[in-house]
Amino acid sequence: MRRYSIQTKIVLPFLLLFVLVSILVPLITVELFVWKYSEQFTRETQEWLNVIIHTGYFRDNEKVKQTYSVEIMIFGSDYTLNSTTLTELPDTEQTAVNLAKKLQLDKVKQTFQAADASSFTQDVTLGGKHYKVFYRLVHPGRFYCVLRPMEEIVDAKRTLTWSMFGIAAFVTVLVAFISHRIGKNLSEPIKDLVGFTEQVAEGNLDEQCEVKTHDEIGDLTLAFNQMTQELKQSRDKLIQAERLATAGKMSASFAHEIRNPLSSMRMLSQMLMQKPETSDEQKQSLQYILEEIERIDNIVKGLMDFARPTTLNLEQQALVPALQSVLALMEANLTHHQIQLVSELVPNLPDFQFDSDKIKQAFMNVVLNAMEAMSQGGTLTVTTFKQEDAVCIKVTDTGIGISAEDIEHLFEPFFTRKEKGTGLGLANVKRILEEHSGTLEIESTLNEGTTVSLWLPLKFQD
Repeated sequence: MRRYSIQTKIVLPFLLLFVLVSILVPLITVELFVWKYSEQFTRETQEWLNVIIHTGYFRDNEKVKQTYSVEIMIFGSDYTLNSTTLTELPDTEQTAVNLAKKLQLDKVKQTFQAADASSFTQDVTLGGKHYKVFYRLVHPGRFYCVLRPMEEIVDAKRTLTWSMFGIAAFVTVLVAFISHRIGKNLSEPIKDLVGFTEQVAEGNLDEQCEVKTHDEIGDLTLAFNQMTQELKQSRDKLIQAERLATAGKMSASFAHEIRNPLSSMRMLSQMLMQKPETSDEQKQSLQYILEEIERIDNIVKGLMDFARPTTLNLEQQALVPALQSVLALMEANLTHHQIQLVSELVPNLPDFQFDSDKIKQAFMNVVLNAMEAMSQGGTLTVTTFKQEDAVCIKVTDTGIGISAEDIEHLFEPFFTRKEKGTGLGLANVKRILEEHSGTLEIESTLNEGTTVSLWLPLKFQD
């Protein structure tokens, strides 16, 4: 079965209906006009005939012809042609007998006798021309015939017909053009949406379909864009969960394999430092080794924390004291790096349930990242506020900023822009917030700074 586009399905039925109407309406109009015109034509000629009879003009055929532009024929009671103004007739129609047959005088006479009438009208063709013939029975038994040419009616009908069909053709073309534009305006957004669905089916969830109309199709496009966005978020979460699961397994394995030899290296280095024969230069080298071992151990602890499944210790408590304790701990470090701390913590935030240790860990991680981004000093602004049913911790630095490309990968395990980073810090922060049914947002401009927003709901959702 042939498939028609939605544009064709919209345009074709209306166009066919309009064409049908455009044909019927002119035909009916023309026929109605001809009927009315013929009625007027007949009534007017009857009035002329009455005037001719009552004024005696019927005795002067030429004068009647000139006055009313009609032809006159007078037949006797035996159908003989007494006189006529119509001379240009074929030979076959010039005889009285043939003229009587053409004019159907027998029928006219019978009509006059049956109806006791004195006048009669009918259409006749003589010499290839159409006439409306008006019969009047005059004394003594003669037929007075007025033949009025019907060219006027035919010409009026032809003119009206051409005019009506010309207008109908023009309007049909106009309607076809308008219907085409309307159909195109309806079908184009649908075609775009179909093309977009094909892209989505191929796995491309990063694009959005352009909303070109503000109607039901536009609403459908918006709904589809929202569905695509939700699919993308679900896919990203699934990928992230798979990455986290893989990273967790790898981290647990690495941590176990690294920590045992690391403990032996630390113990041996400490024993060598305590020996009397160890020189100061050797002790300095051993101290460097111990510091690096400590750094590696911290990395291993981070890997183990990332791999270890967590259980939240939720308590109904105030948020600001927990944040203030972290800032107090970091104050000396911030001063050492010439970073000015601007604290805008709102003291009257409502208490809500959260794991204090986890939130402190997440907040400290964000502050450390901000501090590392301001190696030449700067300003660190910490703000808290309540918005609807959530509390926000906003940390803003004036550091080097983050590129848009890097922001997309910040929460991926082991992604880092630092030479000594593990790439697990923000991944842990995000996991902690999600465990609290919260969200993590990052806005950044290169060479201007970064703002990290930690959102926590006031009502914990299991």
